[in-house]
Amino acid sequence: MVYLKKYLGKAVRRLGIRDEVVIASKVAGYKHIPYTITKSIEKINRRIGFKIDLIQHHWPPPFYASICRVVHGLEKAIEQGLVNHYGLSNYDEETLVKVLECSRKYDPVSNQIQYSLGYRVAENKLIGIMRRNRIGLIAWRPLAKGALAGLDKPITHAQKTDPVFKRVVNDQELQKLLEELANKYRVSRTAIVLAWLIYKNAVPIPGTRRVERVDEYISATKITLSNNDIKQLDKATEKYKRVWGLRYSSVTRMKYIPGFLQGLTLRLLGGI
Repeated sequence: MVYLKKYLGKAVRRLGIRDEVVIASKVAGYKHIPYTITKSIEKINRRIGFKIDLIQHHWPPPFYASICRVVHGLEKAIEQGLVNHYGLSNYDEETLVKVLECSRKYDPVSNQIQYSLGYRVAENKLIGIMRRNRIGLIAWRPLAKGALAGLDKPITHAQKTDPVFKRVVNDQELQKLLEELANKYRVSRTAIVLAWLIYKNAVPIPGTRRVERVDEYISATKITLSNNDIKQLDKATEKYKRVWGLRYSSVTRMKYIPGFLQGLTLRLLGGI
């Protein structure tokens, strides 16, 4: 991750596109003291080579930590000129409300959550709270690890053990509909899935290891699904609002793990 930030900064500077892109990064959820938050952002800025636009608190802090201290730390980073805006990631309904109660001068501008045709739990309540407070939705895992992109069976261990992937990849009704719409618009299934998310006012962030996928993702911005297409997709995936539970809970269980264990685990995995 360290080298990725450096390469990203170099690429942006070399191409001269700093004013054309939004650069976002994250602070691990176990960092809940203002000092550790601001120091992390300073380190990110040094690695990239300029001030980033958006910092996100990666998941709710440990259960014993103060949400208000996290918020005040993020606000302090803005006041110190370290970042332009702050957002959240994987904050559930209850925790998001606490954040809004704690904010003094700046409110969060985004919440990055798991959201896709195969995982619509956030629509039950969380998205409503976000919209009322003008908090943007950044959708991670928008393709359900490839289950919505045309794969017909798991390849990686992560796919084999992911319940959403296993359920969606075998959803014949949905897969048939995606294929029909892909043929109708002469694009890939991926483009249809991402176009649905864009229609829902979400900013999808699909990952890839193949350069050619980028053009495929861009094609999603060049098509406009009809109202009838949206209705069909909504109907075919209505069950995914409830099959995974009624409240958003993706990654939020991390808050029950003591901070020092979270940090140790991430270091061992090479995540920080």
